[in-house]
This record gives sequence, structure tokens and C-alpha cells, in this order.
Amino acid sequence: MVPSNGPLHIGGNWELSEVTNTGTWTVGPIWLDRAAHCYALCIGPQHCNALGSMNGGAMATFLDGQAVVVSSLSPDGSDHTPTISLHVDFLAPPKAGDWLIAEVTLVKTTRTMIFTQAIVSVGDRVVARSHAIYSNTQGKVPQ
Repeated sequence: MVPSNGPLHIGGNWELSEVTNTGTWTVGPIWLDRAAHCYALCIGPQHCNALGSMNGGAMATFLDGQAVVVSSLSPDGSDHTPTISLHVDFLAPPKAGDWLIAEVTLVKTTRTMIFTQAIVSVGDRVVARSHAIYSNTQGKVPQ
């Protein structure tokens, strides 16, 4: 059962994101803390493999959400952009019931691309890291 009140136990200013549908299955609900440049997910059984750990594809899909946080990081308020490249390092296996928190950093924005990186933690334990490149469909570079 995914908690309906978000990661309030963690602290912060969390809001439920409307962007959670990823196709035939959903990684969500996703919670955003725009001020902290973070987003979160409570892992459900649908996100896990036969060993009870989060499936790598579900983690990659979760990490593709860096684009959602990028819009809050960019001074120009650009919207979601298509993914060019997504790299994920799986460092430890999170389990059902764990709250994943991804802390996103906007590395660079050019006229055509947006570069991000993220560290994913469960409590004090880092479980994944990622870097991504998105197409800057707005073509705007922050001043």
C-alpha cells in the first residue's frame, strides 16, 4: 500500500506531481519538493523483481523523472523535455515500502540540451546515481 500523504515524515515541502503515467505501468505517485530540487517515490510491490528488490527498469523510469525537476531548477521555467541519454548506476537494492528520494542538480543548460545529475537515497543509504541529457525544446539558456 502506497501512502497517500507523501513523504511527510522526511520533512520538506512535498506536493503530489500530476506527471506519473509512464505507459502501461506507472512509477508513482511521484512527490516533488521543488525548493529542495528533489522528488520521491514509495516503492510498491509492482516496482519489484522476484527477489523483492526494486526492478532496474522501474529505477531507470523513476530517474528519467529528473526532467520534471529540471523545470523547477531552470530560471526560464522550461517544461518537460525529451530524453537524449540516461545513465544509471545501481548501488544498492531498495525494497518495497522504502521511500526513494532523488536529489537533482542542474549541471548545465545550452540552447539545445539540458544536463542533470541525481543521487537517489533511502534514508542515509545511497542506492543509485544517475546523469541525464535532455533536449532543450524551448531553446532557452538561463541568464
